[in-house]
Amino acid sequence: MRCNVLRFTISSLVVVLVVLQLIHLSMISWLENRTAKRRTSAIFPRRDGGGGASLGHAGAGGAGLIFRPESMGKTLKNPAQFRIPDAKLDTSGSYKIYPYYMKSATMDTRDVHKEYKDVTLVTQCSLHHLAHIVDLVDRWRGPLSVAIFGLASEVDTISTVMLTLRECYPGIKQNVSFHLVHPITEIVDGNSDAKETTLTKLPCESILPDLWERKLLTQNYAQEGIPYPNNLLRNVARAGTSSKFLLVIDIDMLPSANMRTGFLHLAHSSIILQEETEYSRKTSFVVPAYELRDGIPMPADKADLLESVRQENARQFYKKACSYCQNHTDYQKWENIQGSPGMLNIAYSVEWQPLWEPFYISHRDVPLYDERFKQYGFNRISQVCEMHVAGYNFVVLDTGFIVHKGFKEKPEFHARKDEENRRNKQLFFQLQSELEVKYPESSRRCQ
Repeated sequence: MRCNVLRFTISSLVVVLVVLQLIHLSMISWLENRTAKRRTSAIFPRRDGGGGASLGHAGAGGAGLIFRPESMGKTLKNPAQFRIPDAKLDTSGSYKIYPYYMKSATMDTRDVHKEYKDVTLVTQCSLHHLAHIVDLVDRWRGPLSVAIFGLASEVDTISTVMLTLRECYPGIKQNVSFHLVHPITEIVDGNSDAKETTLTKLPCESILPDLWERKLLTQNYAQEGIPYPNNLLRNVARAGTSSKFLLVIDIDMLPSANMRTGFLHLAHSSIILQEETEYSRKTSFVVPAYELRDGIPMPADKADLLESVRQENARQFYKKACSYCQNHTDYQKWENIQGSPGMLNIAYSVEWQPLWEPFYISHRDVPLYDERFKQYGFNRISQVCEMHVAGYNFVVLDTGFIVHKGFKEKPEFHARKDEENRRNKQLFFQLQSELEVKYPESSRRCQ
């Protein structure tokens, strides 16, 4: 009898705890939805004498006409009404997500069939790295989905920067959908139920210099006490796509010129890619990744890239920081394949190897990123590991590549990088055991 009473008491306590947790999360969401967005007035401090003009856009061979800033030299002061989209919580209840915070113009006049046949470039960043979006839009010239991370107190600033970039760069307004994520660590002051806010656009001529200055004053993953949820952001950006194929890269990388059109031509001409078979869905197309010395013009095609490699101005991505993370792509073999300029074809296939983290174009159904991985270490390795266990294959494209702006050197990493790497390594060991349960019929393992 006593055992039954004890079991009933424990069960009741568990139910009460679950209910209280749900009420807690609901109250947080309700309070934040009541928050009035403060009107933005001086988002960036102005500099006397116009310092920072040299920090502006270092383009990839110069922006095309449709990507050149409009209203250059004019101050854009007219306020714009902006409707705040509905938000939701992530699965952990730690982050608030605003899908399609600002939607691309293409999404409003969409041809669903045509959009599905495309390739969406997926990326994520904080406000401090958002300046890279101009080069990325200029090079990709197609749909992009960008998840932006910031504190709740930064939402006004982020919103104003988004609006300004959209108004100053038509390519961004046309092709980029922005999504917003912030941690539930604070409640912004306010007492309004308004679902709209007023945003004031910033001057086109100063937006990039201001953003570049912010980037130079910060370091990746260095915000004290606020872990950067890169895998959550990748998943949020992936969810904001409708195309059949995806390319997930970092915001400070650029794809080779015509990669999107070249891959679309390959997809349209390949019987394998046209058919919706398990093999076609589970084939991923690796694009070798390089890093480029600061101050060197961004290579447009493979010939330009290889010339930079010969002059030691470009090298394999993570060559000094984590060479084994990229080695298995077989860069020497790839560099010796000529290919056809302006075209993309499959050069060779590669078998998965432990700790490999290639960049690739894939079908939209590839496994999601494990959102438990935050900050530095194993966040992409873990996803490629699951792809391997789930039965995915990898082939390397012959002329496509991506380039990171600047050499990655170990001393440049933030102070807690090694500590984060150790924590994520233990989580990766745990994930491997979980994948054995998730894919019981697979003989593949990540060791």
